[in-house]
Amino acid sequence: MSAEHELVQTRRKRGIVLKLVRQGHEKQLSRMDDFEVWAILQDLGINLGRDQVLTMLQDLQILSLLSFKSQHNEFSGRVEIKQIELTAAGIGLVTRRKSTDDVLFD
Repeated sequence: MSAEHELVQTRRKRGIVLKLVRQGHEKQLSRMDDFEVWAILQDLGINLGRDQVLTMLQDLQILSLLSFKSQHNEFSGRVEIKQIELTAAGIGLVTRRKSTDDVLFD
């Protein structure tokens, strides 16, 4: 896979995650955690490992599109992400379906 194709796929996956979070907000569901995001992506046929999902969520936080609570689970040794929500910038992108250099909406 070329670097350009890989970048497009990453941008598209970010857009899907943002739309999933928005759909949960619109339905007034409880805030998702990283496991729920991973499971939904699997159901959609998007094959990502749990660590890849964590990295994507962290990237979206760095881009100021998502916010969440993160903690280290001492028993499993894993980072856990909970209470995922869109930021104001994330809401703006999703509602306008406006693609950027970092996120692609189909």
